[in-house]
Amino acid sequence: MQLSVCFRSLVIVALLTAATFAQDQQSEVTKAVDEKAAKTEQTNTASSSEGKEADKTESKKPAPEPKKDTPPPKIGVRQINISGDYLDLIQPAGLDPLSLLGSSPGAKRSFFKLTSFLDNFAGNDDFDHLVVDLSSGFSMNSAQLDELSRHFKKVTSAGKKTYAWLESASREALEIASMCDMVYMAEFGEVDLPSVSMESMFYRDAMDLIGVKASVVRAGDFKGAVEPYLNARMSDHLRQHYLNMLTTINDAAVDRIAKGRGLKTADVRALQSQRMWLAKEALAKGLVDKLAPYGAMQDVIGGDIGENLNWVTPKKAAKKEVSLFQLMGELMAGNESSSSVPDNTIVVLHLSGSIVGAGGGDSIAAGPTVARIEQLASEDRVKGVVVRINSPGGSATASEEIRQALKKLAAKKPTVISMGDVAASGGYWISCIGTPIYAERGTVTGSIGVFAMKLSGGSLMRRVGLHTENIQLDESASLFSLDRGFTDEETKAMQKSIDSVYGRFLKLVSGSRKIPVEKVRTLAGGRVWSGTQALRHKLVDHIGGVDDCIQHIAKTAKLGDKYRVTHRPQTQSGLDLSSLLGSEDEDIISIDGLGIRLLRENSITLRLLEKQGLNTDTLQLLINDSLETRQKPTAWLMAPSSLSIH
Repeated sequence: MQLSVCFRSLVIVALLTAATFAQDQQSEVTKAVDEKAAKTEQTNTASSSEGKEADKTESKKPAPEPKKDTPPPKIGVRQINISGDYLDLIQPAGLDPLSLLGSSPGAKRSFFKLTSFLDNFAGNDDFDHLVVDLSSGFSMNSAQLDELSRHFKKVTSAGKKTYAWLESASREALEIASMCDMVYMAEFGEVDLPSVSMESMFYRDAMDLIGVKASVVRAGDFKGAVEPYLNARMSDHLRQHYLNMLTTINDAAVDRIAKGRGLKTADVRALQSQRMWLAKEALAKGLVDKLAPYGAMQDVIGGDIGENLNWVTPKKAAKKEVSLFQLMGELMAGNESSSSVPDNTIVVLHLSGSIVGAGGGDSIAAGPTVARIEQLASEDRVKGVVVRINSPGGSATASEEIRQALKKLAAKKPTVISMGDVAASGGYWISCIGTPIYAERGTVTGSIGVFAMKLSGGSLMRRVGLHTENIQLDESASLFSLDRGFTDEETKAMQKSIDSVYGRFLKLVSGSRKIPVEKVRTLAGGRVWSGTQALRHKLVDHIGGVDDCIQHIAKTAKLGDKYRVTHRPQTQSGLDLSSLLGSEDEDIISIDGLGIRLLRENSITLRLLEKQGLNTDTLQLLINDSLETRQKPTAWLMAPSSLSIH
């Protein structure tokens, strides 16, 4: 210990000696310079004092160092992958052993997370180029494609350049690619460009063979859901009606491609009629801009953009560790989150599936749905609600129960109906609350009609040796028995009930849409319409999507731009086993303008912490989680030892 102290003393003495010697040397140099300057002043008497001082100063300046070439700033390129089945709202279903196989074209994706990503990309100054990889299989409906096109316009309007990469392209992939500035395709790829179609199977002949009879009571000859059980072939009037509807939906798809590619709609329609096109043919027809080798997306597109690229690709989520107890606890599907919303919130309420009195899964159950609507009506922080409907219909009584709840909600705060892919029959019933209705061009709506049906397989059962014995006080007790069809009296009674519900339906539409009942009757009868047709018949008010509805509410409620948007219902999913293996496109998340600002404000601080050796992964996770849930972040420091700076 003493030796160490002595050594330190010696070092200090040595340092002081060196400093004294340096000062003496500096004094000698300064003296010599002063003498030389005095001699120079005597010999240059013609020079001015300013000139002398300048010469003196110039003599002391060091020689300028050669300028170093600063590297140009990196060009920000962001890549996203479009793959999987895009749903308006994902309803997790608990344990899915098949998810262990990893991501697949059938993986469920959040459509509105994708649109949110595009909106935030438009305001992100770190990236000027967006590359959209469409080489994987995916599915989007016509309404979603219309919605998506408006979000791509936001990106291009912000001055960003967009690039699409195709290998073998479906019509939907080509529609999305047409939203981009440049379309690249693998040189051995092909385009499959079918027109919109539908297929329906008819069971009447098969039912006759096996002895099954359908007993149907309906209102309206255009209720096509029952024809497969009554006819061996589709009726001519229904076929023509469907054809007219499909034409308008296909017109929307053709329009998206034609506008994006700068082609005439007639030319795109002609290309559809031949359907299959090789990559070279697609290039010659103007469907794509450039061909490239397979797997060369980054090389080819990157080479066209420039050098010194900061190309960011979707990250794969890290593998997670899970205990046996956690595994067992997560086996059941999650329940809806009851977390409150922040102030000035616009809620997008998703009603997806068949409308039923009770049930779960992919259905709209009246009880829980009404409770959810009533909660939104009572929440003061909720300033407006967009009711997003994706439903083919269902129970009339359940539909009316939900409609009444929505009507009460609309009386308390701004409410707008947004129709997704399908909002028909009961899906249209719950839309009749007197508020604006938005639909996309490809939305299928209407189907204003009512029917009841049962299948009776008594003949089949007897053929295979099965016999039923009904013990009943009267014949009406077996009204819905599978052993027989409706009697004439039962049919009359059912018809009376069906007509009553149908009349109620017509009056609802007439009152909410301000259309005379007789006019509604010509639009009803079970007829289905595209969004374009529905607008023409005044069954909807506007062509537009969720964003348009949000803007309508913000304007009506006078919120300006100071509001937040959240989607309901929020679910706490059961265990997704694919998360244990990691999944692709994990960073395509919903980050709003507030999130971008927060990340930018904290980026400098985070970088400083990282330079000090602090791992900021957890902090980043907290910020991202807060932005995703739109809740204030709360961090608990469990122990000071968990933070260390090296």
